[in-house]
Amino acid sequence: MRRSRDLLFNTDTQKLELLLTPLNKLGVTVEGCELTEAIRLTRADMKRVGLNKLQPHFYLSTGYGTITGSTSIALGFYDCMPLLKDLNEEFRGFRYSYDDVVNIVRHEVGHAFSYAYKLYRRKDFREMFNVRGNYFTTYPVTNRYVERANPWSRDYVNPNGDHYAQKHPDDDFAETFSVWLQPDYNWRRVYRLYPGALRKLEFVEQIVKELRRAEPVIDQRPVLWEPLEEFKLPLAKFLGARTSKYRRRATGYIDRDLGELFWKAPAVRSPRGRERDYVRADNFIRKHKRNIIQQISRWVGTEHTVVKDLLDKCSTRARALDLWVRKEAREQKLVELTSFVSYRCALFALNDSYVNGHRK
Repeated sequence: MRRSRDLLFNTDTQKLELLLTPLNKLGVTVEGCELTEAIRLTRADMKRVGLNKLQPHFYLSTGYGTITGSTSIALGFYDCMPLLKDLNEEFRGFRYSYDDVVNIVRHEVGHAFSYAYKLYRRKDFREMFNVRGNYFTTYPVTNRYVERANPWSRDYVNPNGDHYAQKHPDDDFAETFSVWLQPDYNWRRVYRLYPGALRKLEFVEQIVKELRRAEPVIDQRPVLWEPLEEFKLPLAKFLGARTSKYRRRATGYIDRDLGELFWKAPAVRSPRGRERDYVRADNFIRKHKRNIIQQISRWVGTEHTVVKDLLDKCSTRARALDLWVRKEAREQKLVELTSFVSYRCALFALNDSYVNGHRK
């Protein structure tokens, strides 16, 4: 990668941009990432065993989980892109592999299956999974189950070595379901010396065969609890992260300058009203890109690519930040944008960096 582009789009700069971005502005979706393939694979598993009536709804939130009594499944946004996975590991101390994510999705589908058919009301289910009292209000609010978990027990599956099935009957069933759902997995052989766990796996197989053609007894319309779009706190605050290290290293951070140069999304009653009086800043930049490159390259004496890379950066971040330009101020903003880019390109010509002293 050429020097100018590396300075603007390097990993440290991108991490700082992410850390300072509110969760609801990260621009991540369930589609087109690692989660997409995990969901596709799990749906294929469900089809293979005949669970066609169960239709979970997947959405992004701040962690994984199935909404109580529903078939809506929240997924951790931090698994949507590699840089988010890196930051999550750095500041929260854990990172899920692709196989981990697949197993988690299978586990959550297990919850959704039990809720869809209200298995927790069945006598045979309650006896098999030792349900006592209210299925939902007895669920522990912490992970202190680890302190009382029996590592030698043969009554539970333990695919991840964390004894999670011992947390609560709800998770016991979901973990057992996820093990049973794995394709080409000889669970009978693996758990042949674990009689309690084997009985539960056989129960899952029997109950899936019994219910796979039946309609769920609950409404499967999406129920969203704490969707990502409701969270306005910056990623850094969510992760408990300090940004000082990345501020020192980020050689292409220009968000603050763009925020002073352009306007945030205008508060208007309708999109039509906004489009009447404003234009998107990234469209504005692209429209004038060729002329700005020619003029700055001529007067500052820098390569076209140096100007182009900076304008590409401006356009990319303006889109991510949802910045706008008032139509009545377009001429003024063109002058200001050209001045800003000229200054940064002059710095590059002087010291091989877009910022003074390599710091912002």
